[in-house]
Amino acid sequence: MKIPLLFLIALIFSILVTGCITQSSTPGSLVTAVTTNPATAPPTSVFPEGSKFTTLITVTGQSGKTSDSFSVPGGYWELWYTADPLIMGGQDSVSASGSNSALFPYLSIQVIDTTNSDRIVETVEPPGGLDKTLWAKSGMDPRPWRQKFYEGNKEYCFVITAKHLKSYAIEARIPKSSS
Repeated sequence: MKIPLLFLIALIFSILVTGCITQSSTPGSLVTAVTTNPATAPPTSVFPEGSKFTTLITVTGQSGKTSDSFSVPGGYWELWYTADPLIMGGQDSVSASGSNSALFPYLSIQVIDTTNSDRIVETVEPPGGLDKTLWAKSGMDPRPWRQKFYEGNKEYCFVITAKHLKSYAIEARIPKSSS
């Protein structure tokens, strides 16, 4: 018995939509929330070595957004980030029109200096991309990533671009003073 093409396309589409809508979290997965109010107590870190750093801001989510601004009181800070891809890198997907295209998970973080005419300080992306298959084959998961910034005493915010992610977490941290 042949399955009509339209029925097959509708079935694939409904499976894709249902999978995107009914994602369940697994134990230990990141929660989709935003903690961006610097006026409150510093957020709890989602990354290791939290006791050596003070977290200034934590931003988590699935899609792109702009964070609230945060103040870096010294001349050095670190950006810690991780992402959980929704799909494996480069998986093929069939569109409703029948064409094939590759879908790639993507995360980009623009660090903006809001005290200097919204100057882009740097655009940070995971080195090597987001490919869980490659990480499994190599036996090494590179997450979390860390980027060091040797500037500060300013206000910053993040402009986040995210595609095909279950979740991401981003933190701005400063070392705890050794007093």
